[in-house]
Amino acid sequence: MQQKLEYINKGRGGYVIYKDDINELKLFFEYGGGNCVAIIYLPTIKKWLQETKISIEKLEKIVRFIAEQSIKDQAPNCNYELHNDCIILLTQ
Repeated sequence: MQQKLEYINKGRGGYVIYKDDINELKLFFEYGGGNCVAIIYLPTIKKWLQETKISIEKLEKIVRFIAEQSIKDQAPNCNYELHNDCIILLTQ
């Protein structure tokens, strides 16, 4: 499966757009402060399942891909924390 991210910056935030062979997801992000580089907001699991029809197993893989690829593309030398409602990119 071909996965990629695109980014739309709009000042203090913007969108991370996830694309694969079947799905396209547009996630809002905003820049953080202190050691928080950015926060990428995720829909609730219930909303995710209703709107995308993506299974929980695939959801976890997609969220991890978004976190890891965002760091590679936009925030080298950072790490991330996964939460139910967001991905937080942090300086090390």
